[in-house]
Amino acid sequence: MTTPIQFITPVALLDVVERLGPAFERETGYTLDLAVMLNPQVPSFIKGGASWSLAASNPEHLEELDTAVRGPVVSIGRSPLAFGALGHGVHPAHDDAAISAVLRSGNRIGYTGAGTSGGTFKRLIDHLGLTQDLQDKLIPLAGGEPMRQLLAGTVDLAALPLTNIAPIEGVQPLAFCPWSMDVHIDLAMCLHPNACAGAHAFAAWLMSAERDDALAQLGLMRL
Repeated sequence: MTTPIQFITPVALLDVVERLGPAFERETGYTLDLAVMLNPQVPSFIKGGASWSLAASNPEHLEELDTAVRGPVVSIGRSPLAFGALGHGVHPAHDDAAISAVLRSGNRIGYTGAGTSGGTFKRLIDHLGLTQDLQDKLIPLAGGEPMRQLLAGTVDLAALPLTNIAPIEGVQPLAFCPWSMDVHIDLAMCLHPNACAGAHAFAAWLMSAERDDALAQLGLMRL
């Protein structure tokens, strides 16, 4: 029996891992044991003595860790900040005026209050001059809740990385932000110095160019 891969996974990457992970498990016989949290929580979780083999987060959070407890930080890709709504078939907006119009159209906009994407979203609306106009519409939520609330109909727009929108059946991105806005979410990973063989195998599998198209369809673009 193989050792489960203890993988610290941020909420921003969870939907991608849940879509792709089963294929890796079938191909290799390894199993993924996920510890799920917001990106900023990853370094403190590890520093607190958690057992792990592979960790993903924003690169700056992984770089907070002492090099004695982790290997090199390797980019997985980046995901644009996007705005999801129920439905399908709409061509997403991706310029300032159109993104502003999408945000103004929302009555209740859910975002992750304590997550990387939430802080990025607040920077965006400040850049667009919408902070005052939207203040009564914004609903800060816990990790994973913007999508759950959107599916439940409690909010009508969810501000999330595209990786949390593209994999979800029945949800479409009404808009996503171009790289030039600098409000994307970078994701990276690192291995524990004593990582199990399965963790090395999954890291190599995920980074293979064979995964590029599947990752792009799920909202994660290679650099």
